[in-house]
Amino acid sequence: MKAKSSGIAPDIFIKQIENGTIPNVVCIVGEEPYYRDIVRRTLLDAIFTDVPADSRDITVFEEKTDMKKLDTLINTYPFFSGRTVALITDKELLSSKAEAEGKKSKSSGKGKSKEASLSKQEMLQKMLGDVPDFCTVILQAEKMDGRQKFTKFLQKETVYVDCSPVDSRYLPAWLSRQAERRGGHLDRGAVQRIQEYLATVDTPPLQLLAAEMDKIAVYAGERKKWTAEDVDLLFSALPEIGAFALNNAIAAKNPVLALQLLAEEQKKNTYLPLLAAKLLAHLRNILMVKEGERLGRTASQIAAESHKAPFLISMWQKDGARFSEARLRSGIQSLDRLVEEISLGGRQFDRLEEIIAILCA
Repeated sequence: MKAKSSGIAPDIFIKQIENGTIPNVVCIVGEEPYYRDIVRRTLLDAIFTDVPADSRDITVFEEKTDMKKLDTLINTYPFFSGRTVALITDKELLSSKAEAEGKKSKSSGKGKSKEASLSKQEMLQKMLGDVPDFCTVILQAEKMDGRQKFTKFLQKETVYVDCSPVDSRYLPAWLSRQAERRGGHLDRGAVQRIQEYLATVDTPPLQLLAAEMDKIAVYAGERKKWTAEDVDLLFSALPEIGAFALNNAIAAKNPVLALQLLAEEQKKNTYLPLLAAKLLAHLRNILMVKEGERLGRTASQIAAESHKAPFLISMWQKDGARFSEARLRSGIQSLDRLVEEISLGGRQFDRLEEIIAILCA
């Protein structure tokens, strides 16, 4: 079983595992921790059926991997039958630096046998090309250099699971799948409310979202249709919630509510640079849409050019109706200065309060 060079999607891999296909070598690569965790957990659950997590025999190679020990593990039949599992997370071994060092050692390895001149990464590649049926080797990394020979080998000869972050444009489909797995269905209003919450986020926090979906599933019980009201009530763990409410108040030009919400964020000791950055992102999105409209672009054209969901473009159009481009630019410049000078200390929340009051005027 081989993955395509571009990698296999986590959801597809999970379905294959659930159907009883357990590969000999699996590479779990990508910066999305939610997918890395669920892929590894599903694979190990399939390998160790009915064996408690704390009783599973898994040998982990985290650093300074002993290649002889790894080779022995891979090629020794497990004493109590079952399956041998090696988990390799050694960043140094999996890095492009290891390949460069291998080339260096070859150039200076005159007189040595071919086996003796192999780098640790080349030795690993040789092992992975001949893993016996009773063994599964799992490689896990946040990043792999697609240009290096070793990565190309993994993509071609192993099951390479691409755990890249989900683009915000594909968030609705991901949310729908999550709801289905929990026996429910998010209606259009619920999906749009989550998109609103995450409008300033390029890569949605899937681990947090999955935890909030679990809350909805428990709260809804036998009720299968989940609504925007459910989202409002239960999506409390998302760090974007406070900024979302504040952005809404500013967009509505409601200074009383906006300043009340800002005071609440101050009481919660919200990290001011992050809050200011989210306010900035929202204002810039509104300005982007207004500029596009002024240049004669349609909403669909703006969505295509910005790689944003059409629903969000529509939302920013409505928000921008209350602002002039000059007012938006002035607010953005003031927030930019605030972010730059936050490290200097002083009355930073007071300054943000003044900026918000001017924006809402």
